[in-house]
Amino acid sequence: MKTVREVIVVEGKYDAIRVHSAVDAIVVQTDGFRIFKDEEKRALLRRYAAARGLIVLTDSDSAGAVIRNH
Repeated sequence: MKTVREVIVVEGKYDAIRVHSAVDAIVVQTDGFRIFKDEEKRALLRRYAAARGLIVLTDSDSAGAVIRNH
């Protein structure tokens, strides 16, 4: 299993399960648009971004685009 230094950000729990099955990494779920109301999780992602970098994996739909662009 490949180890990934960066933190991987995904939309939902099934996305997280799939990523965990493929790589050894920290995976954080946005829980869709709930990320915009969860200040603690956004602060956590900012800290991870500064320390390790982020890889954002979202669906190719409009909701995924909103999350990626934010």
